[in-house]
Amino acid sequence: MHEPPTPAQLEWIPNLFIAGAPKAGTSSVHQWIAAHPDATGSREKETYFLVDPGTHMHRPQAHIRQGYESWRDQFAATARSSAKVIVESTPGYMYSATAKSVIPALANDAKCLFILREPSQQIYSLYNYFHNNWNWIPDHMDFATFVDAARAKTCDFNGNELAQNALENAAYIHHLREWRQHLGPNRMMVRNFDEVRQDQGTFIKDVAQWVGLSPDFYESYDFPHENETYMPASRKLQKLNVAVRHLLPQGAAYNRLRSLYRTLNTSNKTLTQSATDTAVLAELRAEFRNVNEQLSAEFGIHFE
Repeated sequence: MHEPPTPAQLEWIPNLFIAGAPKAGTSSVHQWIAAHPDATGSREKETYFLVDPGTHMHRPQAHIRQGYESWRDQFAATARSSAKVIVESTPGYMYSATAKSVIPALANDAKCLFILREPSQQIYSLYNYFHNNWNWIPDHMDFATFVDAARAKTCDFNGNELAQNALENAAYIHHLREWRQHLGPNRMMVRNFDEVRQDQGTFIKDVAQWVGLSPDFYESYDFPHENETYMPASRKLQKLNVAVRHLLPQGAAYNRLRSLYRTLNTSNKTLTQSATDTAVLAELRAEFRNVNEQLSAEFGIHFE
């Protein structure tokens, strides 16, 4: 059991968590909410404070096991008296037993937003992101082999459990039922990634109203997009980037360097879907049909 936060700590602890799913627009939505004049966000979009120990995301020195003070520097700029909403967005929380235990017990009645992407496309996007922008998936491994390896548990993907459990994680209904049991239906909102892509204005206004923010701010808001998968021009340079970027402090300088790097090492080639990829995606859509029907019946999410 963890000690509950003190009243003083509750002044800066988030009252909104974007808790899933990976590769479903959570980075952009975090930025949109944090941009609101009555909201603020964690210094890093994903703080991993409530992930399960033993996962690749776990930061031992900044984790609930070390107490809430180890989280404070993520919210150094937070002025709780002026911010109605404090948002933190680690999509891995969707699968975290720690998050499911801690967030429902917070005395600030924190809410959780879950954005879901059609499972086959979510798995495909996860594969492309981890394969092209990180080093979790071997260079030689194509999408079909990745799905087979994730299903058979024949690759540890350098310890990345999001890749290891990609298929189980995309069966969202099982995770959402657990969240509903712990958090209750009134403190969770479940939305479709298609809404983020097709009508971002209506989507974010709905979320704003739900968390107590005026939606009028978004009438003239220029919606930026964050953390989109890109194709590196040089894989050798990308491997060097992956090896050193975690050593750099997050902030404005980091963002400028990242923008410069993307300009220099983003290929003009677009991600192409092979015939084999198309066939695997069709198989996955069929495989997830039953759980998607349950998701539709219980949470009103209908994938195209």
